[in-house]
Formats: sequence, C-alpha cells, structure tokens
Amino acid sequence: MKKNLFVLVIILLILPHIGVSQSSLTTPKKGSKIYVAGVSKNEDAIQATDKLIGDLKDWSYWELKSIKDEADFILEVDIKTSKGVTLTSWGGTSYRLVAQIMDKGGDVLWESSEYKASPNGTNGFNAANAVVKKFMRALKKKIEQ
Repeated sequence: MKKNLFVLVIILLILPHIGVSQSSLTTPKKGSKIYVAGVSKNEDAIQATDKLIGDLKDWSYWELKSIKDEADFILEVDIKTSKGVTLTSWGGTSYRLVAQIMDKGGDVLWESSEYKASPNGTNGFNAANAVVKKFMRALKKKIEQ
C-alpha cells in the first residue's frame, strides 16, 4: 500500500512537467528574420498591426522582413476589434490581440495570451496603442526568461 502511494505521489509531482507548456516553447533568437502577418482585414486592426510592426522595428531584437519567403519565422497577429459602449470603454473601438510565432513549416513555436484594451482615460483613449504595448511587454518578458 505504501509503495503504491509513493508511486502515485511521484507521478503527481512529475505530471506538471510532462507535455508542452507555454514557457517551454521557444522563441526566435536575436537577429532572426521575422515576417509579421496580420490575420484581420479590418482597417482598425491593420493600423494596430502597423503599430506593432513599428514597435518591433524600434526594439530591433529581430530583423523584420517585408517578404514572407525571406523570413525564418512568421509572427501571425490576430487582432479583433469591436465598437460600442461597454462598462470600461466609454465608446470607441476595443481591441483583442493574440499572436503566434511559427516556423516556415507552420509549426507553432509560441502563442501569446489574449491581450485586451478598450479606450479610456488611462490609455489616452488609444486602445490600439494600449493593446500593442501590453503584447510587447509580455513578448519582451518571455524572451528575457
């Protein structure tokens, strides 16, 4: 009985380390060639993707490519927008951003959490900028690990 209990405890302690967790997935190294692909065709989402591209260029951790075939990795950005008054937005456009880093074969190396922002006084009523900043903070933190 004690032996079975011991084996069960060992399995339960090892179980969280089995499988793939987000922290064990890899991100491209410094200087890697990255292509940023925006999923949405919505004009507001495209502008937010352009803001993200600008922030990535300013960060200059990766070499951004404008042609997909020249890149080693793809940063696929899915930005969804919604308009209207909510409890936190006071009207305007709210944003949700999820990104994936994939290799050329389409295998996902890393996927971000979902980041949300609504226009309000704390972000200068610029939710697109706010959601990009949230994502960039998380991405930099992930890379510094």
